[in-house]
Amino acid sequence: MARQPSVRPQGEVRHSQLITTYGPGAMVDLPDCSIVIGGLNFWFYGPEQPPEEIDEPRLIAKLRQSLNVGSLRLRKPPIHDVGPGGQSRPGGIRSPEFPNWFVAQLDKTEIFADKSYRSRPLVEADRLDKRKYVDADRKAHSVVPVRFVQSCPNGHLSDIDWREFVNRGKTTCRATLWLDEAGAGNDFTEIFVRCSNPDCLEKWGRRQLSEAKQKLKGDEDERPALRFCQGHRPWLGPFGRETCDNGKGKGGSYANRLLVRSASNVYFPELISAISIPESIDAVREVISKHLKIFEKITSVAKLKDWLEDYAPDHIKEPLAGETPDLIFQALESIRGGAGVPEKTEALKRQELWALVGPIEGLQRGKGSSRFEAKLLDLAGKPTWFHQRINRVLKVHQLREVMAQLGFTRLEPVVSQIDGDPLDLGVKRAQIDLKEATWLPAVENLGEGIFLGFDRGAIREWCKSDGAVQHLSKHRDAFQTWNKEHGLTEEKFQWPGGPYLMLHSLAHLLITEAALDCGYGASAIKERIYSFDDIGYGILLFTGGSGSEGSLGGLVALADRIDELLEMALERASLCSNDPFCASHEPNNELEKRYAHGAACHGCLLIAETSCERRNEFLDRALVLPTLSQQDAAFFPDRA
Repeated sequence: MARQPSVRPQGEVRHSQLITTYGPGAMVDLPDCSIVIGGLNFWFYGPEQPPEEIDEPRLIAKLRQSLNVGSLRLRKPPIHDVGPGGQSRPGGIRSPEFPNWFVAQLDKTEIFADKSYRSRPLVEADRLDKRKYVDADRKAHSVVPVRFVQSCPNGHLSDIDWREFVNRGKTTCRATLWLDEAGAGNDFTEIFVRCSNPDCLEKWGRRQLSEAKQKLKGDEDERPALRFCQGHRPWLGPFGRETCDNGKGKGGSYANRLLVRSASNVYFPELISAISIPESIDAVREVISKHLKIFEKITSVAKLKDWLEDYAPDHIKEPLAGETPDLIFQALESIRGGAGVPEKTEALKRQELWALVGPIEGLQRGKGSSRFEAKLLDLAGKPTWFHQRINRVLKVHQLREVMAQLGFTRLEPVVSQIDGDPLDLGVKRAQIDLKEATWLPAVENLGEGIFLGFDRGAIREWCKSDGAVQHLSKHRDAFQTWNKEHGLTEEKFQWPGGPYLMLHSLAHLLITEAALDCGYGASAIKERIYSFDDIGYGILLFTGGSGSEGSLGGLVALADRIDELLEMALERASLCSNDPFCASHEPNNELEKRYAHGAACHGCLLIAETSCERRNEFLDRALVLPTLSQQDAAFFPDRA
């Protein structure tokens, strides 16, 4: 193991990074080694720092439903802190070292077929001496972890058996292996592995790394170059191995696939987030959350009633005065994570939109765990073109976003429905704990934002216009092609609809424009798109960060001149720097295979994926405003 919690940590990351980027199962390079972040069984909270739990009932209910578990809690990641007097208060994450093959920093130049190669020894960890490679002349050389590993669609991860790979699994030779590279990139046709034993080299030659990426031809007896997955899960420790199942019902495993440790498909965390919305029960929950340990032995309403009457201390009894025991026990059970089989709950985004378009009185509570406070903006002085389309603007002075990680995938990301619920695309979620989850890692981000509510009549009228109908039909055809290529039907994954594509594209334009004026970087502003015809349509742009970083007031200040911000965003997007090529892209063009994009590129609509809820998919500038190639499909055809 690379880390013990009682000593100084070798590396540090922010709490939010342990959920989004460097969560359990992610590979991380530290100054002296490479590790895989340990699973929840390796998360340690010091004796003076018990786990800090996060209370968000709507999110917990949705997570219980997704995981089909009886009870569940959310915890903040552990920290390694220094207490009074400089005394260390340990807590942290033990993380196994991975990979366990290394490349020695001993450069030689070899000539093969009249071509020059940079050649370096490829050695196992057990052949190192004090983390050094000792050559035949007894000289010690530093080493770096090899950048190639292997994985499978189930998220399993392991070292490549390089000896078996180079000798086709038909030798027990233990001679030193060499990695020959021509060039400095990841061109696998220019990378070779060879054995230094002359007999092996004569018999097997050098093996090109590109052979590791060759797919099976369908013969059941055929063995892939990297063999079949053995179910290794190093982030869960030596007992983390499980049987790999390829889903074909014959007990077979997936073939291992070559993976570059720094590639973008190495790690996709599966996250579910919720915006805290004020409720009348929040004050009760706040009292219980602060003193949860005192309520441990309360298992029924009757016990709670007796305890409140005879034993409860004044600092708990007084804030709860006037509340019924039933309500208090309900709050207690929801904080504990509930019990029994989880009930079907409405999608989180639908619940949020009901609150955002409802009475403003319910959103003016800034105290308690919800920390949501919004004020309705008077739109009396706004121009006509703005009034005709946008009928509600909320200045969200403070909000709280709670984000939890269920697991992760490799090779392919988890896709979510438009309402935020996860969608099963056949990609298996890798576990982040050895046993059934009783708690999940989570973070809470505090921020501010702006909510724009759109007139349903205006959107319905736009959807029926000839230009929008014709252009959206291309997106509909492209989506059906995408579904077909992924083995899905529209009953399983529904097309998000024209309003979603338009709102999503508009949100990206507003994020880019707001970043120029509000003091936040574009990657610090997030979006939440609401597109439900039975409730309404809206865009929530918000910031979020630990402490007070995300609530400095810069974004809310833009709400007073939201019409000017929107007009500048539309004006800037009317001509993309990549036009006319950007504007002329058709989503149903099967040669380009950009089925989720219309007029969208890095010059106009694509933004940081940390800001986008759909990984920069379902975007088209032509649905928002006229472009060079499409004049009739815009929701904002003019601003006269």
